[in-house]
Amino acid sequence: MNTFKASLLCLCALTTASYAGTEQKWAELPAAVRAAIVANGGKEGQSVDKENGQLNGQDYYEAGVKDKNGAVADLVFTADGKLVETKHDDADDRAKELEAQAKKSKPVKKTPTFSHPRDIYNPFVPMSYIKQDVLEGREGPKKVRVERTAKPDLHKTFKIGKQEVEALVVEDREWENGELSEVAVDYFAQADDGTVYYLGEDVDEYEGGKLKGHDGSWLLGKDTKKPGVVLPAHPKVGDKFKTEDVSKEINEKDEVISVTETVATPAGTYHDCVKVKEMLADGTVEYKYYAAGVGVVREQPADGDVLLQSHNTK
Repeated sequence: MNTFKASLLCLCALTTASYAGTEQKWAELPAAVRAAIVANGGKEGQSVDKENGQLNGQDYYEAGVKDKNGAVADLVFTADGKLVETKHDDADDRAKELEAQAKKSKPVKKTPTFSHPRDIYNPFVPMSYIKQDVLEGREGPKKVRVERTAKPDLHKTFKIGKQEVEALVVEDREWENGELSEVAVDYFAQADDGTVYYLGEDVDEYEGGKLKGHDGSWLLGKDTKKPGVVLPAHPKVGDKFKTEDVSKEINEKDEVISVTETVATPAGTYHDCVKVKEMLADGTVEYKYYAAGVGVVREQPADGDVLLQSHNTK
């Protein structure tokens, strides 16, 4: 995974005129920074500098990583794991450019902007890195298996405000007691501020091996004017949002209730996970856990528990 995205966001504060920093021990780095470095092609235990000053009111770090051409790129991350710059040129020049952009920064508009919507690199929802995740567990008496597979060759465009937004497509195939029960093709996009949006899903329901319906299907622009929010750019306790806001039947209210969860799964143990409480349209409550650099590692329906079995990346 040697993909580099030089997505310079509007920087709220830049309190340094130099990138000179202090080398840090790997274990001393914030968990989100370690996960983001590995997710962007770095290696565990590599050299990382903590830079002087702050970006966006946070400490920030620089790590050298080789790109697909073998050239070294210096990646700059804020303490929350957000990649804010990929540097190939002179550091002093880049520092000056960042200062200039910070001075020209404008307030965030109400309508999100999408410069590269299919590039989903939010640390807790890094869909652009995923090849396939497999989750298994139980929901009530049923044994459940979910295969979550990226479909980069599929394309679908939505309109948000005056923008044409091309979605990243992810397919979920769900089995109950070994029998295919649902195939959902989901559409996602990341805004320039790092928030990941949900733009709809095409659902096929199966019973006894035969297609029986499409309950739960919805698309932005057809069934609703409101895109859902999968996860904010920087989730914190108390954040509230809606993954789906379509109808009385297709509606979900979400709230971040923890950002320090530890989750043990067959695929590994993950620390500092984001726990989201989901209130479904029928009033039932479920929970999802997101790990930095991975994505969903645990789903807890009202009467079950589903855990990540494997996490395969591109």
